[in-house]
Parts: sequence; structure tokens; C-alpha cells
Amino acid sequence: MGKLTIRSFLRGQWASIPTPNADISDKSIVVTGANVGLGFEAAVHLAKLKPKRLLLATRDEAKAMRAKQDVEQRSMNKNVEAWPLELGSFDSVRRFADRVESEDFPINALIANAGVATPTYAKTQDGWEITLQVNYLSTALLSILMLPHLIKTTTPTNASRLVIVSSEAHFMANKLTGASSWPSILGKLNDEEYCTASVMRNRYNLSKLLELMFVRELASRLTNPTPVAVSAINPGFCHSRLTRSVESNLVTSIGVRLFKALFARTTEVGSRTLVHPAVEPSERLRHGRYISCCEVAEESDYSLSEEGQEISRRLWTETVEILGNVDPRVNQVISEHLLAR
Repeated sequence: MGKLTIRSFLRGQWASIPTPNADISDKSIVVTGANVGLGFEAAVHLAKLKPKRLLLATRDEAKAMRAKQDVEQRSMNKNVEAWPLELGSFDSVRRFADRVESEDFPINALIANAGVATPTYAKTQDGWEITLQVNYLSTALLSILMLPHLIKTTTPTNASRLVIVSSEAHFMANKLTGASSWPSILGKLNDEEYCTASVMRNRYNLSKLLELMFVRELASRLTNPTPVAVSAINPGFCHSRLTRSVESNLVTSIGVRLFKALFARTTEVGSRTLVHPAVEPSERLRHGRYISCCEVAEESDYSLSEEGQEISRRLWTETVEILGNVDPRVNQVISEHLLAR
């Protein structure tokens, strides 16, 4: 079982991360959160590899157009597309899925990178705490709705790829103490009374644990050999805009910036960890696994424990029920493409 220690953290931060160089000239790839940070640098790497099609998904039309221009300029590749996708809105995810379907956009790999980190409790228009919806529920909704398109492009020798950006922060997630007695795990996590300041400080870490559990449950329900290699990746601690909410406070800003200066990977190096599982071979060996430094690694003790696995199964059931009410295609996809457990 995996543990996060100072030694393992430093070893990971100083590990050599390979530069992607796969031939993807016949592949179509989608990257969410592609206008800033890791997503943007991953998009630049992919554009330089000259895929058949590269689609950048960002929060709104203006950001999409800027991302397209910036990636094209950095990569010297003018064959880049950009669409809006706001994960804080289930309607936006549905519209994105509608467009993929109507334009018959082929997807060989989806890098689900978009995410937020905020210690402040706030709800989206859909009534969900924002980190819970953006990092988990909408990411799960997008992943499920894209499954038929990923399956459509798979071949006997090459599985399509679904890469969900998790984090080693999942090791530090609160362990959902008492969750076995909660009528609804997601309902409890969404409850404003439950979401005290201490709970919210840990919300990003928990969302990364939920993503990892989603990957495990989804992977276990795909046929063998899998048509879609699903993995949860850890990009490591990187220079990115993800910490901007805590950096707005002068005291925490100094600490975070000092820690980054001493230990953070560059955004470009961190982005390679997103691209690697999306384009490099041996994808089925990574299926259902947690990937760190571009290699299969052990996830947290809690995730692998009997309690963690039971929570994981309950989360899957709750997630499918919630998302099935958001979009009826969810139940159709699960019925047609996934196995029962």
C-alpha cells in the first residue's frame, strides 16, 4: 500500500519525467482546462506532436479562442480547435457532449484536467458545492458521456485513453470518518453545515481521492481487454494557478510561494505527466491504476482498505444515480458499455 512521506515526495519531485514523442498523427485528442497551467502546457506538447485533431476545452468562448491562439503560436501548429466547457454547470457539460455527438468528433484520448481549489464553501447553479461538482461530479459526467466516442475509436491493438488528473494530495484527504452511517455520502459532503472551515481546507484533497475511486470503479466495469484505458494521474507539485485562491492571503501566499520556489516542478515538466498516458504505448497496463512520475504507483492505504473500497462502491452507485437524473444518456451508456458488479 502507498504512503506519502517526505522522502517519497522529494523523490517524486526530483524524478526525471520523459518528454512525449509518440506518433499521434492519426489521433484526435481532447484536453479540458486547456487555457492555463498544466492543461495549457499539455496542449502545447500535443500540438507539437501534430495529432489529426486537437480540441481544447475551456470555461468560455473567449478563453477558448485565446487558448487556441496561444497554443498555435507556441507549437507552430495551426490545426487546433477550441470549444467552451464550464464544469461548474451540468448544462455546459451536456452541450459539450451534444456538440461532440452532432459533429461526430472522434476521440482517441480525453485528458480531464480542469479543476478548482478553494477553501470557501459556495454552490454552483446546480446546487452542488463547487469543488465537489467541478472536480468530481462534472468530471464523472463528462467521462461517462464521452465513453461511447472513446470506444468507437478503439482497436484490438490500441485502446483509447481516458486520463483523469488526480493528485498525490489524495493521500492527505480526510478519511470520511463516519461515512458508513451517512444515508448519502455525496449529500453529506454537499451539506453546508457539514462543510466547516476545516472540512473545506481539505476539500481539494478529498476531491482527488473521489476521482481516483471513480477511475477504479469505472475501470472495473469495462470489458476485458478494455476498449478504454482509464487512469488517474499525479502530476506532482507544480507551478500552476491552482493555488491562486490561497495565495490571495498574504500570510499563506508567502508560505506557498516559498514552498513552490524550493520544490515545485515547472508547469511544462508537470504537463508531461498528463500527456504520457494519453499517447504512449502500454496503455492497458495502466488501466484502472494510479500513475505517478509516468509509472504505475500505489494509491493511499485508505483507498485500498476494506473501508475505502466499500466507500468507493457506494460512491459509484450514488454518482450514477445523481448523473442519471442530470442526463438520461448516463444510464444508457452504462447499460450498453459497462458490466454489472
